[in-house]
Amino acid sequence: MRKMSKNKLNLTLPPSTLNADGTQLQPNTPTPGSALRTPSGTDRHHLLGKPKNSIEALADTLDKLEIDEDARKRLKAFLSQKEKIGELNDDDLEKLGELGSGNGGVVMKVRHIPTQLIMARKLIHLEVKPAIKKQIILELKVLHECNFPHIVGFYGA
Repeated sequence: MRKMSKNKLNLTLPPSTLNADGTQLQPNTPTPGSALRTPSGTDRHHLLGKPKNSIEALADTLDKLEIDEDARKRLKAFLSQKEKIGELNDDDLEKLGELGSGNGGVVMKVRHIPTQLIMARKLIHLEVKPAIKKQIILELKVLHECNFPHIVGFYGA
């Protein structure tokens, strides 16, 4: 009997930049002529001069992705919403109910009061255990850096 995989799209993570104890690994020094690439496959030098979280940088990356027009429209709508919302504030979120919970935290259904946008908010329980800390950091990194239509949009942490 074949084991069911939760990774139906065969997504992979970039190599970790953290040790098992949560400390930072020494960055790899690129060899001359080797290009630094972002997780979405774009050259890192295209993002220089723009903040990492810049909507313009994300839009530039979006234009280079090989995705269908529907997915492109959804991503552009998400980026537009993200730009309107700006920095999230706890006072701007109205709790509507719990969607689920697990080892990493609790997911709540919330309404962003200024825009009336319904969102899912994950409250992460901070753990001192290195393995849990590493798992949380990797999840945040994936949400922050991944531009893929099947990944939940990330507004900030």
